[in-house]
Amino acid sequence: MKKVIFALLVSFANLLALFSLRAQPQADEQPEHRKNYYSCLHGYSACDSSLLTDAERTQVSQAAHQRNFNNCLHGYSGCDSSQLADAERTHVQQAAHQRNFNNCLHRYSGCDSSQLTASEQASITVNKPDGAAAEPTPAQTTPPHFYINKDGQRVQSPTYSKTVPAGATAQCRDGTYSFSRNHRGTCSHHGGVSRWLD
Repeated sequence: MKKVIFALLVSFANLLALFSLRAQPQADEQPEHRKNYYSCLHGYSACDSSLLTDAERTQVSQAAHQRNFNNCLHGYSGCDSSQLADAERTHVQQAAHQRNFNNCLHRYSGCDSSQLTASEQASITVNKPDGAAAEPTPAQTTPPHFYINKDGQRVQSPTYSKTVPAGATAQCRDGTYSFSRNHRGTCSHHGGVSRWLD
């Protein structure tokens, strides 16, 4: 599931880059029109959609759809789930389930234990009473997975370990170690950052 969510985020970044390339203004285009177009593209209040061309309007609509999907995916306000496609709705539900599990794992408010699977409930019971992660279970010590970050670098996904692994940059609140090269978004699906190591 994490790979799918990451793939969607990478796709979104690529989509925005594509919009930027396609939407490069012509040399004779007015600066006011360009400014308005970028305001609309990014969802700013200064947008006057009546001044957009048909092509720009299509790109603005696609960008608004992607922003809404990201809001829903991360549980942010402003999410309109009625605008999601079926596949997007599935990813949003999986992300919401993961957030709920993290809330329960760390005894955060917002935990709905009735939504947990039996294995998730079992993993919560191995946590220490103070909410600190217990020793990793065999299921948590599987071989590491990797992803490609926004800079095109291969990065190890957050991993459970009894000791601080080489290259780890942060420890997440669920006990995993992150190898993220950027602070922004680190441990976002693992309860947030417990402590920085870099």
